Amino acid sequence: MDSTVIFLAYAVILLACSMAGALLPRVGHLGERHAHLLVALSSGIFLGLLFLMLLPEAVEETEHGGFDTHYAMYALLGGFVLILCVDFFVKGDCAEGHSHGIASFSSLAGLSVHAVCDGMALAATFLAGEEVGLMATAGMCIHKFVVLFSLSSSMLMIEDNKSRILKKLFGFSLITPIAGLVFMLFLDGIDIDQYSGLPLSFAAGTFMYVAIAHMLPDALHEGRDAKTIAAIIAGILLMLAISLVFPHEHLA
Repeated sequence: MDSTVIFLAYAVILLACSMAGALLPRVGHLGERHAHLLVALSSGIFLGLLFLMLLPEAVEETEHGGFDTHYAMYALLGGFVLILCVDFFVKGDCAEGHSHGIASFSSLAGLSVHAVCDGMALAATFLAGEEVGLMATAGMCIHKFVVLFSLSSSMLMIEDNKSRILKKLFGFSLITPIAGLVFMLFLDGIDIDQYSGLPLSFAAGTFMYVAIAHMLPDALHEGRDAKTIAAIIAGILLMLAISLVFPHEHLA
């Protein structure tokens, strides 16, 4: 099946998980502590994917194509710097908010830029294979569930129009899937066989920025207690176990 079609299917699942988080404050309750641990777990999953799957795949594919490993690192750094620039210059002076504990609508602007970066990073994982993309989608679903839960909870405290809130949250939930689809179509236009692992290295750099600059700080911003660290390590160990039990088939 075409990778773009598969990405669309995963994007629908991501959207459903996001809206489940948005609706939860209306029908139930998720404690701040539990939300924080879910963020920590998802950041561990992303770190595991990055260091155990994406980076080794990128280096191996680059070397297989006859390029020196340094070229893989150049491409990796290029992807990282690209998302850094998008995050910094597009967001500008918009208000900043963490993935939980958000207090106002103004934080949506900054979070929207984060959501664009999330979509680009998610699409990038599909260069390493559909199974890697599936695991990245699972981690992103956890992350987005908590983000939308926190946004919804905060908005309900400052606005009574629940219908308007839901529309804003649905629009916000669409940002990551749409950005991912656009970036996915861009990646599909690259001749991977010609350039070997360099596109994958570049894509891994975009994923690295999201994992290290977005998700990990979200997990640690309330403190580095033992449970938070344990949740991060649990996510990493989960990816390690999956990589050992189900070895990834390389692209070459």
